Amino acid sequence: MSLSIRIRNQAHYEIEFFTDGPEDSFRKMCQRAPDDSLRRGVMQFADTMFNSVQLHRFVEELESLPASEMTSSIQRALDGAKLAIRKSGYLYFVGD
Repeated sequence: MSLSIRIRNQAHYEIEFFTDGPEDSFRKMCQRAPDDSLRRGVMQFADTMFNSVQLHRFVEELESLPASEMTSSIQRALDGAKLAIRKSGYLYFVGD
């Protein structure tokens, strides 16, 4: 049950999209996150969207993860969040 992660610009046009890896490392990381984190708000079976203001906090959360937890899926989401910020856009998660 992997998540689809979509990067959208300010007009909500999709710039890029990818899915969590076969090990679902991004989804699992979100489920383990503290209750007060943005990561915890990513819904497994629904859609979640963060705007560019929220993404600043999201980037901080991802960058604070230990290097041992930084999988390629999490790094890709981090890079996508930074791109969305540069485009004044959104990171959109589509639950399975």
